[in-house]
Formats: sequence, structure tokens, C-alpha cells
Amino acid sequence: MEEKKDKGVQTRDTGSDEPTYVARARRGDKGAFGMLVRMHQQRLLRMVLGMVGDVDSAMDVVQESFVRAYQALERFDESQPFYPWLSTIATHLALNQIKRSRRETGLDDRMTERATDDPDPLAKLQAEESDQRFLAAVRELPDQYRTVFVLRNFDDLSYEAIAARLGISVGTVDSRLFRARRLLVEKLKDLLE
Repeated sequence: MEEKKDKGVQTRDTGSDEPTYVARARRGDKGAFGMLVRMHQQRLLRMVLGMVGDVDSAMDVVQESFVRAYQALERFDESQPFYPWLSTIATHLALNQIKRSRRETGLDDRMTERATDDPDPLAKLQAEESDQRFLAAVRELPDQYRTVFVLRNFDDLSYEAIAARLGISVGTVDSRLFRARRLLVEKLKDLLE
């Protein structure tokens, strides 16, 4: 992997190496696929965690997403970026996990912990409480609103990309996002004051 020096700071240039890793992985190089995993694992985990709301389930979905991507590499169009294809696989697996989880146990109320860099214990507790309330409110959204909200805000997908991924119109994406935001504002209005 190429390392760049910028004013004395070394950074890794992973984006330009992605097509090389994909091509090598398609030829059976497991190390190259491992590099793709390292490049995208954290981003994919954040997106899936926003959808399923449970760290263990999210990690399972991410792992299964990489397994399925590896198994289907011969069908991947190398002229396209790898992450959108991978995140589409993860989105479908996450939606299946949500449906399965709701059938088996109902909505999971476990909270996700998120560390802050603030050394002030009171500020840290307040930030963690806000984060937990926000994540809990997102998990309480109806599935159709939560999925669109997470794909837009956690995975930064465009309306068009969300519509294509979910097989709905851009107008439906827009209206579901509007409703999701309105529900979140209602649930969290005391935090916004």
C-alpha cells in the first residue's frame, strides 16, 4: 500500500488501491480481499449498527456480508466502486436480520455504547445519554422509516441510491425521510431545547 507524506504526517492511500485489491481478490488472493475488509469494515459496521441497533447482530451481518461478497466476486463489475456493492449486500442482510429478530424476540432494547473524547465525566455522561437516546429513538422508528434514515444519515447515500437499493421511488425516499425526522424530533424534543 502506498503511503503519502503530507507535512510530516503519514497517511495510507487506500482508495486508489481498491481496484487493484478487487482484481487480485477475484484471482483468488485472500490477502487482497483481507485488505478490502480492513478498508471498509468500520464504515459498514456503522451503517449496519444503525439499522439493526445491536452490536453483536451488526457484527454478524457485517461478517456475513463479506463472506457473501467474497463468494460473489466473479459477478462484481470491476468498473464500479466496491463499497456500494458491498453495502447493498449488507443492507439486504440487515433487513432480513431485523425481520427475523422482530419475529423471534421483538425489538431489542440493548443500548450501544459510544465513547467520547471529553475528559469531563459529567459532559461524557450527558453526551452518552444523548447518544443512547438518539440511537434508541432511531431503533424505535418503523422499519421503512428507520432503513431510509440510516442509509441517508449513517451511510451518506443519495436519495437516488437509496431508492435503487430499496426498489422504491425517490419521492417515497423523501417522504419517509421527512416522516422519520419528524418522529425523531418529536421523541427527542427535550434534547433539542
